[in-house]
Amino acid sequence: MEKTFRIRDPETLRAASHPLRQRIIFDLQIHGHGRAADLARRLDEPANSISFHLRVLAKAGMIVEAPELARDKRDRVWAPAAENFNVDAGVPGVGDIVADAAALLRENHAFAARHDGEDAPPEPEDAPKRALTIRTALLTRRQAEAMADELNDVMERWQDAARATTDGEGRPETAALYQVVFGLGPLKD
Repeated sequence: MEKTFRIRDPETLRAASHPLRQRIIFDLQIHGHGRAADLARRLDEPANSISFHLRVLAKAGMIVEAPELARDKRDRVWAPAAENFNVDAGVPGVGDIVADAAALLRENHAFAARHDGEDAPPEPEDAPKRALTIRTALLTRRQAEAMADELNDVMERWQDAARATTDGEGRPETAALYQVVFGLGPLKD
């Protein structure tokens, strides 16, 4: 398995941008592998829909067959092609894949703006945690690369922790999918 799969073209970006395909990749990363029927059960989606999306992801090279895990020659078991998936910033249409992340940032910003200078109202105990942090740092290119590596290492640790807490059938009942977005690049003057 590759360490990082780089999305460098619009076709692969389209394959990666579909929300169900993102959930499929995440599930495969958590469980290591899966059949269409396994994914359908864990994601509570129709098996024919899962099969279609698996074919799209396989064509894009984002998942691969794992024949060593198959029960027989007709059994198709899928695994992620890489541990991490990164999108090159220059890919046409890159804004589409981060639309949900941008909406999350706008939503968090709007919440913060409504309660600027005052204590935010308490959220219910089971409400998803939201966070928005924007910081600026003076860095050399090497320092920026080191920071990006550290942030990716943090994500890997949390993904490993998520893998360790699943029961083999899905995610813990109290868990929710969170999207973590970080952008790193020089500010324009």
